[in-house]
Amino acid sequence: MAALSKTAPIGALILLAGAAQAEVTAEQVWQDWQEGAARLGDTRIETGAETRSADGLTVTDLVLTMRGEDGELVARVAEITFTEAGDGTVAVSLPDSYPVVITGMGEVGVETEIDLGVRQDGLEVSVSGDPGAMRYDYAARRYALVLEALREDGVQMPAEATLALNVLRGSYLSETGAEGLRRTDYDIAAETLELSIEGEDREEGGTVSIKGSVAEIALSGALALPEGMEEAEALPEGFALGFDYATGPALVEFEGEGPEGRAAGTARTVSSAVELTLDPARAAYASSTKGLDLRLTGPLPFPVEIAVGEYGFGLDAPLAAGEAAQDFSARVTLDSLTLGDPVWTLFDPAAVLPREPATLIAELSGTARLPQDLTDPDTAEAVGEEAAMAEAAPEIESLMLDRLVLRLAGAELLGDGAFTFDNEDFETFEGFPRPEGKIELKIAGLNALIENLSTLGVIPAEQLMGARMMLGLFTTPIGNDELRSEIEINAEGHVVANGQRIK
Repeated sequence: MAALSKTAPIGALILLAGAAQAEVTAEQVWQDWQEGAARLGDTRIETGAETRSADGLTVTDLVLTMRGEDGELVARVAEITFTEAGDGTVAVSLPDSYPVVITGMGEVGVETEIDLGVRQDGLEVSVSGDPGAMRYDYAARRYALVLEALREDGVQMPAEATLALNVLRGSYLSETGAEGLRRTDYDIAAETLELSIEGEDREEGGTVSIKGSVAEIALSGALALPEGMEEAEALPEGFALGFDYATGPALVEFEGEGPEGRAAGTARTVSSAVELTLDPARAAYASSTKGLDLRLTGPLPFPVEIAVGEYGFGLDAPLAAGEAAQDFSARVTLDSLTLGDPVWTLFDPAAVLPREPATLIAELSGTARLPQDLTDPDTAEAVGEEAAMAEAAPEIESLMLDRLVLRLAGAELLGDGAFTFDNEDFETFEGFPRPEGKIELKIAGLNALIENLSTLGVIPAEQLMGARMMLGLFTTPIGNDELRSEIEINAEGHVVANGQRIK
């Protein structure tokens, strides 16, 4: 129900009609809106009247009802006009504002009713295309959702909220091709997004205030849905999803007060980006946020300051079974993490450790064979069943550490390497396919870090010599507090560290 409440007012009354199947006339566009509503599931459109004029169609007293498992959404629009421009396009006009009511039952049995107001300034919608596909182009100076009232079990709750897009522009195109494959492309751009939330907790006696803004929003996507997608147990042939999202600078400010005291903070970012692709054969996801600056005060006795140059995650992996090995890759990025002095002082008041930015970057790639489709329900059911999991588990054939960077408290670890795996040999390394290959590591500043940790009491003095001896088994000095380590597993299953066999 939460997802429905966030997207339905815009999607149902502006982008709902994206899949036209007729000429671009007023009646055909209106018919397409109704067909679009039917595709949303348990949705009904009722109208007071539909009046034809010389240049178009006017629909009055429209009531859109969308029902979900946990509740329903009802939007009421006094009038919508579909005006034929004479050049093969239709202009759609909606009121400057209309109400949307969302009702539902929460997890704890609380009946919630949310009254929203859709407010739009300068909205223009133009429909063009041909009988097989209609394109919707829209623009607005401002498009906003405003919380008019929030009730729980009939009791009015003190809350205010606004979500608005400024200088909005976008398009939506959908068409049905051969064998019922429905393709949709869309893009949205806005100069800024604004968010404002004010609320009170009557039971605990607290208050909360959140204000946010995001600049340079750009979102685009493509979706292909085969006929009968709703009944398919796994991703069917022909399904495809693509999604790209990017923003410029963003700022969130919040403050709250409750029984434990007052808290406030700000979070800033320079930019963010997300990419997602999904089809029956593969899934890929990548995210990146740059320039995070987070500052918090209260209820802790000291302020918290955290900054990150960049953080993100990436994964590209096969989903479909096949006899041949398939490529995969993954990455984790946490670059230039810094903490404010008040946090450092908690565990290092004497500033023994260098307070340099910390970094973790790990990039992996490899090949694997999938005996079963990962989207197959039978594969999901195998989780928890040892024998079934063994049959469904991917067989990794090669794994490369393309890049490893770890910087922490003055020490640095760099690494790369590659291994292949014999999936016929689970005896040399019991329960694990036998690897063959090597990894090379370069370490700087490790001895100084060990000394500092001993000074802080993290490593007891009596264990310091043992830690250095253990380190000597796996590393070779190559400079002033610089070490090198080469760990190799050969064809016989021997583990060799810097030329010395240790297994």
